[in-house]
Amino acid sequence: MASLKDQEAQSTSVVVVGVDFTETSLIALKTAENLARAAPNAELHLVHAYPFPASPRDPQSLFSPAESAFGGTLAKLREELDGLAASATNGIARVTGHLRIGSPAAAIVEVASDVSADLVVVGTDQRSGVSRLVFGSVAEKVARTAPCPVLIVRPKAVPSWEQIEPLCPDCAHVQLTTKRAQLWCAHHSQHHQRPHTYYETPDSYGIGSMTFRPN
Repeated sequence: MASLKDQEAQSTSVVVVGVDFTETSLIALKTAENLARAAPNAELHLVHAYPFPASPRDPQSLFSPAESAFGGTLAKLREELDGLAASATNGIARVTGHLRIGSPAAAIVEVASDVSADLVVVGTDQRSGVSRLVFGSVAEKVARTAPCPVLIVRPKAVPSWEQIEPLCPDCAHVQLTTKRAQLWCAHHSQHHQRPHTYYETPDSYGIGSMTFRPN
């Protein structure tokens, strides 16, 4: 009977990531690469969907006519996808690119189902207005319909929720000078009347830190 260690060595972590060649999706790709590299014998599947106006029961049946009509575009997409897949191979057992026709959300979920994915990674930039409805809907649909856990990645520069208290400059200075051995300045290490974090471990982190603005 194989030991637990042997079973872990033989295990395969399958990560699927949606890419549309935007900066946000490339950040998601880097995250997916790092997660795949952490597992032995991992697979990384890159998925790009080329939208098509029609909606037949079998979207893949459109690939040939689409290739004929948009051959140059699809060839360029294949080249870009191949380039991303090639650059992601370091430390990952298997990297595969998938170019599909149709809805991005459906393509990502279909590939995740086809390869029995353990995790799907998608990016979102959390835009506002109409752009948010269009671009944010892909991550939302994937999160609702994927057959496995979904990690939604967004740029760190996205503005914080307005109810979140910004990090105070003194706390930022303490984190920098102590190399994050401490997180809070003298003021925010004390209990106050407003909501704070009153317990942390290890103790060297200190206590405090305003979390939510009061209503």
